[in-house]
This record gives sequence, structure tokens and C-alpha cells, in this order.
Amino acid sequence: MISLAVLVACADPTTRDPLGPPPLDGVLTFADLQAKGTHNSYHVATSEAEVWDYTHAVLPTQADEQGVRQFELDVEWDEELGAHRVRHIPVVDEGTTCETFVLCARDLWAWSFTHPMHHPLFVLVETKDGWDPETGPEHTSALERELLSIWDREDLITPDDLRRDHPDLRTAIEQDDWPTLGELRGRALFVLHSGGERRDDYVKDLDGHVLFPDAMGDVGVPWAAVHTMNDPADPRIAEVVGLRHLVRTRADSDTREARQEDTSHRDQALASGAHFVSTDYPAPVEGTSYVVEIPGGTPSRCNPLTAPPECTSRDIEDLQ
Repeated sequence: MISLAVLVACADPTTRDPLGPPPLDGVLTFADLQAKGTHNSYHVATSEAEVWDYTHAVLPTQADEQGVRQFELDVEWDEELGAHRVRHIPVVDEGTTCETFVLCARDLWAWSFTHPMHHPLFVLVETKDGWDPETGPEHTSALERELLSIWDREDLITPDDLRRDHPDLRTAIEQDDWPTLGELRGRALFVLHSGGERRDDYVKDLDGHVLFPDAMGDVGVPWAAVHTMNDPADPRIAEVVGLRHLVRTRADSDTREARQEDTSHRDQALASGAHFVSTDYPAPVEGTSYVVEIPGGTPSRCNPLTAPPECTSRDIEDLQ
């Protein structure tokens, strides 16, 4: 019902945010920010296992009230449904705020539509089903069709948008950097957060595709542009960030940091220069003081490693 209410509000174009662009919109690029993210962004605790004992707000609330700009969705093809279902693990950990990829994408689009001056969203889409060479390519294509049924292509940041006239993504970043924040506001980048044969099949030809492949720290491949590097202590994060590639890392895992009131990984993640710091605790919860906030963020901030000295958090985003 919350998602429906948001969509109803979105139907009126006059509800769009009227704010003008920040002054550095033609200077700062996607690689100059640091933002808060959530891990398994759809998750609702339904298991007694302490490693899964966390519950997220619905996606628009995360964006609107908790300052989240990076999301993660686990998807699995459901043959009977004919679409991708969103959940963590069948039977044992199925709680979700949006049951299908289409519904999750719709929730994110609804918030974006009413806040067109937001800096780009970054959405990891992890395929949980195994790879079958007979059906896998079609399921990946179905994932793209589901995304495009909600988001217009021009509202997405696609590999073609980055590559432009360059031979590959890596070269585009080396020679021209990412597009500026002014070019990317109100848009979202979706990542095929999968490795192995599914990714190998996808990167054979990225022309026309709408998902970025996850290079997972390998800057040597020609399609390297975005990476998940989950260990915030990994010294390679700074190297990859220095190349202007986008990196997501994690501040916590398995609820361990919250249970132990341990902020060391969170602090490492924030200092690492990773563009997206993902957590299961984007807002305060009962029973622990552990929470992740971007220091001085509005809600995001200038990247501590890459942003120019004149950058302020309000240059990254200011929807107030």
C-alpha cells in the first residue's frame, strides 16, 4: 500500500522537485561522491537466525528518510510467475518489502520521479539462480525487459552512455571520466551483480544493454567500470577508486558489528574512498547504538579520495 500511495503521487508532474542544479554540476562526476547503501535492501527478518536478523524500510522510505542512494536486490527467475522474484533464500529467509523485481524497480522509480535532482542511484541486481546455458541468456534478457517496463531508457545510465565513442568502458573512463553529475541527476545505474558464466555471456557484446557488469576488482578487463569489493580493509579499493572506477564496499555483515557495537569496519569503509558504503543499519534500531551515516552528508558527501577541494556535500546533492 505504501508503494501504491507513492505511485499515485507520482502521477501528477507538478509533484516533481523544483530545485535547480548545484553550482558544480558541470565539474563533479559520478566518481566524486560517497553515498550510503543498503545490503539486501528489500529484506524483512522472518528467521530466528541472528545473521539475518535485520529489517529494512520500504525502498522509497530508505531513499527519502534514511539517505540511501545505493540498493541491492536479489532476484531469482520464477517459471510459474514468468518473472523475477525478489527474496534472499527460498523457504528459510523469504521476507521482502517488494516481491518481484518489477515492484522493487517501480518503488525506486516512484521516488526518483518526485526527486529529479537526486544524484544517481546505484542498484546491484544479484541473480540467485544457477546458470543454464539453454535458458540463462533469455532470463537475463527478461531481467532487462522487466527493468525497461518501469524505467525509461533515458532515465537509466547504461554502458553505452559511458562508452560513447570509445572502444570499451575502461578506456572511456581513462580518457573522459564519467559523465558529470549535471548530466546524471534523476537517473539510476543498475549493475548485473553476478560473476561466472552469466557475466561472461553478458559481456560478449554490451551494445544496447542496460546493466553494467560487475568487474569485482578486476580493472584489467575492458568492461571494467563498477566493482563490488566487500572487504573495507582491502587496499586495492583505493587503487580502483584512483582510476575513477566506481566501488561498493560493506560497513558490516551478518549483524556482527551491530551485536558487538563495533564501528571499525564502518570507519574503514568510509575512509577507503569507496563510493557506496553498504549496511544493514542505515537508521537507528533498538538494541544497538550501531548505525551508518555519511559524515557531513546531505545525505551523501564529496568522496574523500577523488573530489576536488572546492566540493561540498551540497554540491553532491541537496534536496532540502
